[in-house]
Parts: sequence; structure tokens; C-alpha cells
Amino acid sequence: MLGFLLAFGTAISEALKDVTSKHNLHHIDEYTAAFSMHLVQSLLLIPVVWYVGMEAMSPRFLWALLASSLLQLGVILLYFKAIKRSEISVTLPLITLTPLFMLITSPIMIGEFPSFLGLLGILTIVIGTYISNMSEDPKKIFAPFVSLVKNQGSRYMLLVAFIWSITANIDKIGVEETSPVFWAFSKDFVILFYLIPILWRKSNNPGLQIRNRKWPLLMVGFFKTTSVLAQMFAIQLILVPYVISIKRSSAVFIILYAFLFLNERKNIRNRIIGIIVIMIGLYIIAIS
Repeated sequence: MLGFLLAFGTAISEALKDVTSKHNLHHIDEYTAAFSMHLVQSLLLIPVVWYVGMEAMSPRFLWALLASSLLQLGVILLYFKAIKRSEISVTLPLITLTPLFMLITSPIMIGEFPSFLGLLGILTIVIGTYISNMSEDPKKIFAPFVSLVKNQGSRYMLLVAFIWSITANIDKIGVEETSPVFWAFSKDFVILFYLIPILWRKSNNPGLQIRNRKWPLLMVGFFKTTSVLAQMFAIQLILVPYVISIKRSSAVFIILYAFLFLNERKNIRNRIIGIIVIMIGLYIIAIS
């Protein structure tokens, strides 16, 4: 049950991070947003790592760190591009497809496969996601797939979902080799250094952008930190596909927020039905 609660805490933190990021991206570019998020997270975790102590770094850990940091660098830039270019209630639910991809990547990479009930829960969440993106016109039942062709933000987010199905398994390796806190810090600290030359070349006056949005950017980094820590502790307790399935339920909160505060009310009936189906999927995973 603790693993489930930690994974659900990850979902709430992810939703808060996504909503705050969407507001920030009206004022700053995606490169500054990515850099500042990892900067805040690193600064918040430094005293924690100092307190718990450094961990021994095995060759397996270093290979996992290299692979994860490079993949995550590409993902975070695609992610910010996606939510900047499209409605968050359309693009963000696509990341709930990550658990579906993990039914392939997890058995291959770490030998984990859900039970029958767990598999049913994951598939239920995926179906809920599809419904939430469906047009209310019954003739447009394949509209979510069509949006992947026409909507650049949707294509970016689908790619993000697939890459995250790989990096989530690498996280399991990193946590097994060290600890949840040290792995979370190491991965994002390395990504921070990768972002420096990208920020230098791509961003226009990032220092000014950060100063003008310092408090909202601080909140994004804080929510990112709580999300990562909750996820790393959760994957020690329950299967990685379960953690990621629950984490992706953040789409529920995103859709509700978009409806209430951003006036994104297109296809709201299907999105509400999708939310209900997603919640059923979460319940099935919880009892599995």
C-alpha cells in the first residue's frame, strides 16, 4: 500500500509541475524552463545527499547514469516543446501510454511483468486515455490517431511516452545500485550540465527570463523534486509498470484543471468518461 501511495503522490506532483510549466512557457522558452527545473531540483537535493552520504558508484550504475541522462535530456526538451505548442488537455494524456510500452520494455530490460489484474489495470488506463482524446462525433472514433498526424505536440508527447518506458526501467537499475535519493540527484545533476551549452546557444537572455519568473520556476523545480523522490522510493516497493501507470494518472488532474481554469472544454464529455475509466484502472492496480 505504501508503494501505491507514493506512486499516487508522484501523480499529484506531476500534475502540479505540468500546470505550472504551462503557465511559465507563456513567458519563457523551453530551454530556460528545462534548465531552471533541473537547477532547482539539484539545489534542493544537494543537502539531502550530503546528509545521507555519497554512494559507491559501480560500473553498472555509471552505464545506467549515462544512458538515462542522455535519453532524459532529449525527452525533457521534447516534453516542453509539446506542452508549449498544444493544449495540455490534448497532449499530456498521451503520456499515459507509457505503461503500455512498458509491457514490452520492462520484461526485456528488468524481467518485470504485471499479474493478470495488474495487466488489466494498465490496459484500462490506456483505454481511458484513448476515450479522453476521442471526438464526440462517433464517425471520428480514430480521431486520437489522426491528431498524432496533424498535431506536432501530440507527436512529440507520444515519443516522450515511449522513451519514458525505457528510462523508467533504467531508474530501477539505478536505485538498485545506489539509493532513491542519490540516483535522483545524480541523474538530474548530469542533465543540468548537458543543458548549459544548449541554453547558451538556443535561449535568448536566459538570466533575465529566470529573474522575471523566479518564483514560478522555483515551484516547478519543487514539484519535480517531490515527484522524482516519490517515484524512486515507489519503484523499490512495487513493479515499475504499476508505478508509471499510477504516475500517469496525473492526466486526470490536468484535464480537470484545464476544464476549470483554462477554458479547454472541447470534448469534455469524453474526457470525463475517460477520467472515470482511468480511475477504475487505478483501483484495479491497487487491489492487484
